[in-house]
Amino acid sequence: MSKIEKYKGCMKVSDEEYFKIPALSNSDFRLLKESVLHYENKDLFQLSGSSLELGSAVHKLVLEPDTFNEDFVIEDFKGAELNKNSKAYKEAKAAWEDGVKGRKILSKDLFEQVTLMAKNVKAIAGGLLQGGIAENAFISEFDGMPVKCKADYYRQDAGVVIDLKTTKSIKDFKKSILEYGYGTQSAFYLDVINKAGYKADRFIFILVETSAPYMVSVQEMSLESIEEGRAIYSELLQTWKNYKNDGVVNVVKTTGYPEWYLEQRRGA
Repeated sequence: MSKIEKYKGCMKVSDEEYFKIPALSNSDFRLLKESVLHYENKDLFQLSGSSLELGSAVHKLVLEPDTFNEDFVIEDFKGAELNKNSKAYKEAKAAWEDGVKGRKILSKDLFEQVTLMAKNVKAIAGGLLQGGIAENAFISEFDGMPVKCKADYYRQDAGVVIDLKTTKSIKDFKKSILEYGYGTQSAFYLDVINKAGYKADRFIFILVETSAPYMVSVQEMSLESIEEGRAIYSELLQTWKNYKNDGVVNVVKTTGYPEWYLEQRRGA
């Protein structure tokens, strides 16, 4: 049995377990776009930051509210009102953190923001988040290559994959599709889920802005954009396969003046 055989199909796993599954995920394309060596050394380039913490908390409260308190805890303890630079505050917080047991700590202000964002998402898109499964992993193979994805929400009855995203600006989301590879994500998720034996032919984003009044929008990825995403990820997979077969790698890229500047000079 190959390393991936025991995982194939659809299953509920924690994020920690999911990351350990030896298969290529959509997030790996971010590094493959740079070079195969970036992907080979992906532990050096892990994403982190407050925006990821916010997104993670919103996902949990919208998609798995019953287990929110297993992963998150609100910073609320005796002494929290003290000056944060004082010795008394630091001692009180340290004593409280002993009981947190690995859960992520959210400030009261951040929790209030997460709560309002989740409320808005449920008010506008709650009907879509019915009759399906949340946060399940799908594992399969593309031409012998292990692949995986973790769908925020999957509706097998309609063949719909739903992805919840926090964003600074809904009106600028098309820029984010290009910048963050969401077209690649939509195609990859649909293909992995289909290869795992489940129907999936539509990809829908639920967008919620990170600033008040936390506007929400539901947008479906166009078929043309899915095809473009498929072409992009297929090319990256081929680059990876070529590297595994012949070991050839090129980390040098061409750079220069921006195109708008060159066009300006040409017209001068």
